[in-house]
Amino acid sequence: MSDADIDDDFDDNFADDDDAKMVEEAETSVRTRLSSLEKRRLIDNLLEEKRLAKELKDDIDDLDDLDDDEDWDDEDWDDDDL
Repeated sequence: MSDADIDDDFDDNFADDDDAKMVEEAETSVRTRLSSLEKRRLIDNLLEEKRLAKELKDDIDDLDDLDDDEDWDDEDWDDDDL
């Protein structure tokens, strides 16, 4: 094997390393982007759950206000009325 052959093989390894680094960087970028999208989705879901919980609480409060205004008694309800 001549020195030129050794030098050629050595240069090819650097090209492969560069390609491997580029692939690794691309994979890392994709993982980071997917992680960010997943975090955003989780945050959106959490905000939606909080909004729905607040809406439900407001609806329950409104029903409580109606109960106070109309003086409902358990005695007003008989099983025969159902």
